[in-house]
Amino acid sequence: MGARLREMQIAQELGTSQTPVREAFRELAALGILETRSHTGTRVREVGARDLEDAVPVRAALEGLAGRLAAGHLAGRAHELAEALEFLEEAALSENRLALANASTQFHRAVVRGAENESLMRAWNALGIEVMTVVTLLSLQSPLSEIPGHHRPIYEAIQAGDADAAERILTSHVAHYEPTFASAAVDGR
Repeated sequence: MGARLREMQIAQELGTSQTPVREAFRELAALGILETRSHTGTRVREVGARDLEDAVPVRAALEGLAGRLAAGHLAGRAHELAEALEFLEEAALSENRLALANASTQFHRAVVRGAENESLMRAWNALGIEVMTVVTLLSLQSPLSEIPGHHRPIYEAIQAGDADAAERILTSHVAHYEPTFASAAVDGR
């Protein structure tokens, strides 16, 4: 397990009360970044290659479903998705992997939000998508400039209201990154 975090210490360092720190801990735990256990406190969640490999097919299934549902809700009005795609394109130009990871997460979150299904959103968040995306992009060997092109067909299918294509493209898109985790495990990352 990762580093232990202490609410009071962080609140003192930030010059605030414990309440906003506690709320931040809850949000980070919901995103899968922190783990809170009774009697041991809150710690940064350690994520191994196996965790990431196990999450890929689950994420692919969830995002495929999200794409199918989002195509029904966002056809002809996928404005948030278009904005997220622009942000992704700008981040790719910067060659900043963390900015690109943030932009990719924003894009995928817009798809899941577009599905308008709270159970789906909770399940997707529980996978720790932010961590998964950062690890993927840090270990990715292909040029960062290619990443927006992998996302454009997702946007186009949802914008067109093509539920079958959106599901197929998203499932394939997410599953494409599984070898990245396998190589990270071999490399010891």
